[in-house]
Amino acid sequence: MIREHNAPEGEIIFMTTLRKNAAANFLGRVWGAISIYIFVPLYLRFLGIEAYGMVGFYSILLGIFLLADMGLSATLNREMARLSVRGDTAHEVGDSVRTYEFAYLFVSLAVASTIWFLAPFFAERWLNTNSLSLNEMITAIRLMGIAVAFQLPSGLYFGGLLGLQKQVLANSVQVGWGIMRGVGGVLILWLISPTIIAFSLWQLISNATYCYSIRRALWRKLPFTPSKPRVNWLLWRGTWKYSLGMASITVLSTILMQTDKLVVSKILTLEAFGYYSLAGSLAMAPIILASSIGLAVFPRMTGFVSLGDLNSLSYLYHKACSLISLAVIPGAMTLVIFSGDFILAWTGSASAVKNAAVVAQFLLGGQLLQAITVVPFYLALAHGQTRIILITQIAMVLIIIPLLIHLIENYGSVGGGISWFVVNLIILPFYMLSLHRRFMPGELRAWALRDIGRPLIVAAPIILMSHLLLPLPSSRILMICQIITIWFVSVLATVISISNLRADLGNMLKNLFLHSTLRKVML
Repeated sequence: MIREHNAPEGEIIFMTTLRKNAAANFLGRVWGAISIYIFVPLYLRFLGIEAYGMVGFYSILLGIFLLADMGLSATLNREMARLSVRGDTAHEVGDSVRTYEFAYLFVSLAVASTIWFLAPFFAERWLNTNSLSLNEMITAIRLMGIAVAFQLPSGLYFGGLLGLQKQVLANSVQVGWGIMRGVGGVLILWLISPTIIAFSLWQLISNATYCYSIRRALWRKLPFTPSKPRVNWLLWRGTWKYSLGMASITVLSTILMQTDKLVVSKILTLEAFGYYSLAGSLAMAPIILASSIGLAVFPRMTGFVSLGDLNSLSYLYHKACSLISLAVIPGAMTLVIFSGDFILAWTGSASAVKNAAVVAQFLLGGQLLQAITVVPFYLALAHGQTRIILITQIAMVLIIIPLLIHLIENYGSVGGGISWFVVNLIILPFYMLSLHRRFMPGELRAWALRDIGRPLIVAAPIILMSHLLLPLPSSRILMICQIITIWFVSVLATVISISNLRADLGNMLKNLFLHSTLRKVML
């Protein structure tokens, strides 16, 4: 029988903080997901599908050059979380931030220089275009390179704020950046110049503004020290093994996440890559939402591991896994089943449906499988262990690279989606078995059947039956509204199926009722 976890003593106060942090991360990531659905159709309208393929290439550049991070952002996040639960560490906190950002100065300069000099190669030898000029592509890629160089250190400062459990502040700054980047980008394309160069220049300006703002936010939240923070390379002695492990994870993750895009952009035309990028944008929602919860709980899990509080760790682990199920399973299943209808309502393009719908289904399936592993992934990092993650990623790389090349050459862009889904499906059982056996022994069955299985069994039939029985309206707006309604019903059913979330919902409604009644009495 699967046991239900009860909150340990004192956990109510902690859960209030967790809910606030999770809500901040969730809202920040929700905005990230929503912004994709808002701005992508507008980018397609102003730029065209080939230039939008260049936007996809910008995402590749950003993903590849995350390798230059070398695990610094993740290490700073963990160090801030570890030091924040200990006393008399203010000087060490300040020195850590100063040391990491000094190292990142060289990282950013190297990234900008590398992309600047490689721009002609990418434009001439890699991307296959029919309408964009060579000079236009080179200029755009160089601007993208500088934009990437500004965005990379922003991740370092964002990770530092998360480690200090300042999720509300971190996500507020990030959402502001997202609004500036998205709304400003559309206005630039609409009112000034509908070109990929104008788009790239605005990304550079937005990223520079974000880097300055998030850095200032972190330094203002560091504990006060009478001495000025300084670069202290001796700090690496206690963190180099973790940094090396995170750097290796970053390298392998980049290979896994970017290889399909690289192969598609090389083998197929820029137009085909544009449609693949469209499908990839749609499929980002599950991992964006799951990461919000993972980032929220990671500092707290690290603190529990440091204190040896296994009871609280187990309670938090299952709570977070349940929240991820609620956040991603109904939405991902809705998008998988209604992929063609949603893309038509989203973009208004029958061509987009023809070229991206099936690809999106497979990519969404793979991203859903990735999303449900987020909390186990952070559990391993909270223990400072990366070995199981590295072994799993090496196995995935060895499988996916030959599979990608074969399937894309024979089945086009659909082959990329199939590869991503199949690899995640093969690896998931072994990955979860190893992580639970090492870090959460005896809890695999509860994770699989209660945290993940129950929501899946509840949500999937509702969405599938709705697709089979309910005719969709011809209006794009009404079509979107009906799909959202089906998703919302599946979310409610999922909440009811998860006992601890059902209790939270009941308490929330009870508090709202009491608050409303109290106000009436006072009036």
